[in-house]
Amino acid sequence: MAYQPVRHQRVISADSLTPLTAAIEPQAGDDNHNNPQSIPYVNINDMQAANAGIVPQQPDQIHPVQQSLYADQQQFYDYQYNNGNYQSPPIQQSDSKLSAIFSKNGTWTYETISMLVALGAVASIIAVLATYDGQPLPSWPHWITLNAVIAILATVATASMSVPLSSGLGQLKWIRFKQGRAPLSDMEIYDDASRGALGAVNMLVRARGGFAGSFGAVVMIVALFLSPFAQQIATFPTRMVENPSGAVNYRTETYGLALHGKGELGQAFVPILPIKAAVYKGLFAEDGRPWMGLPFQCSTGNCTFPPIETLGVCHKCVDMSEYMTRYCPPGISNQDNCGWQLPSGAAKLNSSDHVFGMTSLFPGSATGDATYSTIMKLIFMGTETNATGPGVLAPWATQCSLTVCLQTLTSNITNGFLHESHLGEPITNDTVPSLSSLSSSINALEPLTIQSPTNSSLTYSMSMQSILAMQSWFSRLFANGTASRNPNYINQTISKLPSLNSSPNVVVNLTVGISSGETFFDTDIVQAFYWNYYEYPSPSSPPKGLEMLMSDLAVALTSTFRTLTAVPINGTSLSYETFVSVRWGFVALPVTAVILAAVFLGLAAWETKRSGASLWKTSALAMLFHGLDEDARERFEDLRSLEAKKRESRYVKVRLSTSSNGTLNGSVQLGIDI
Repeated sequence: MAYQPVRHQRVISADSLTPLTAAIEPQAGDDNHNNPQSIPYVNINDMQAANAGIVPQQPDQIHPVQQSLYADQQQFYDYQYNNGNYQSPPIQQSDSKLSAIFSKNGTWTYETISMLVALGAVASIIAVLATYDGQPLPSWPHWITLNAVIAILATVATASMSVPLSSGLGQLKWIRFKQGRAPLSDMEIYDDASRGALGAVNMLVRARGGFAGSFGAVVMIVALFLSPFAQQIATFPTRMVENPSGAVNYRTETYGLALHGKGELGQAFVPILPIKAAVYKGLFAEDGRPWMGLPFQCSTGNCTFPPIETLGVCHKCVDMSEYMTRYCPPGISNQDNCGWQLPSGAAKLNSSDHVFGMTSLFPGSATGDATYSTIMKLIFMGTETNATGPGVLAPWATQCSLTVCLQTLTSNITNGFLHESHLGEPITNDTVPSLSSLSSSINALEPLTIQSPTNSSLTYSMSMQSILAMQSWFSRLFANGTASRNPNYINQTISKLPSLNSSPNVVVNLTVGISSGETFFDTDIVQAFYWNYYEYPSPSSPPKGLEMLMSDLAVALTSTFRTLTAVPINGTSLSYETFVSVRWGFVALPVTAVILAAVFLGLAAWETKRSGASLWKTSALAMLFHGLDEDARERFEDLRSLEAKKRESRYVKVRLSTSSNGTLNGSVQLGIDI
């Protein structure tokens, strides 16, 4: 006998949720398996009366069939033939508490683990930043950067937080319908909120989440900003760091280089060529950096040094204008053609044509009463002021000197350029050295010595031969000379001047030009000082330009001494370093987000226990197994579009309840949503 397959329905209860439909496929070789008309349907009334049994239309024609479906290694359906009827056995529920605790679908195990991972990720971000805060930017292998590590940890924290947040919001929808009737549309609101921040915003805007749901929605939105805020925690500025190596400067403690010359004691020595080069550099370089000849070392271009105590040459200029008097050479009867002089005739301007003059003075003999720490003195005189312009009579005089001294310098190198300045007043030795005996040779001259003020065991010295060599050459190089005006181009009116204090201005009807052909110079050295005098005008006395040139000359000589007899001084090299600077204020949001997520997980678990709702979370199967019953579904059958069904769902209120036999039932209340 052939058996016909039966299409049947398993009815949960009279007021059940969505009926579940299953079809038994015909067996191969069945005579009627290709005949759709031969497949009868079970009457719905008989199904309800059978109380969840399987009622065939023709029991005597049913072939015994046994079908088993399994899920999670548990029997889902077990159909057995019993007295001509198919029956489903009752659902077996485990009362084991241990099973409930460790069941994958019945605990918050995954959510708890994810929450711990999120907490660990945020804690790791804080630990990493605390470790490297204020430290140089780490250099890790494979081009891994600190920002990449922070980004990875922030992503792990965000992803891990989404698990408890999604599960918690998904569970709240079941709690919502378990505790009372609610619009069916709330199901979608909760479901959307569990999927991301956009749904969470929708829940807050529509105010359908209650306290727990709104709290979870806020946390979901806050978690969205965890990664951007984590990226703002660490910044990478630069700073100057010190390195005890890579910086060397030089000083000199003893200098005695000189060449033998011809003549008596004053002409017996001449300076070596580097000294001559330094003098010309100081006078004519016009670069404002006479010390650049010093062979310093700085590996980074930025270095600092401790105060440098060195033997060198110092300069000093003093104003002598108040000592000037009118001077008329013999045979000059017209006072308009007279010049100016200092007391004792040490320096003078012979006529009114001489607008600038230089007079050099040197110490006397080696056994004289002049001090040999003074290398040279230069007296400059002029009749015009560089502050008010040429042609205005304003006589002035300045005396500048070069001396051997012990100077303390502050030294630093910035962007490859050396900058040095005097620290305190230089120390000189004004004693007069003497010959060991009058019959001794000139090589027996005692050196000039200066005691170190910071180290009693250190004495700086310069041989008298080197001093005499400079004096000998300087006496020829800095020979007396003047700058005069060509009388053919000068039209001036000079009144008789009884004294300097009552003298009126002398107006010269021309603009002074150094290279205009109207001013003539006896030597190149005079021209150099005259140029600087007018190049850097100032009302101060002594004139700024003259003092600048004397300073350049002294620094150039000192740098040469420090180069020729160099004693190295180690300094500190400075370099720019990128370091990690943590802005701890930005840590507040990641920490707050992960703590709020943990609080929300605890709140969802507590609400589940308090309401007695099943732990279905975001399960899609739970929604399929426990849908709407026939009455509720009929309300939506005539609505074809999804939007219309969504609008209608606001007026259908449902409540999730448990029947007496342990199955879940849905009750429907129709009404206006409020």
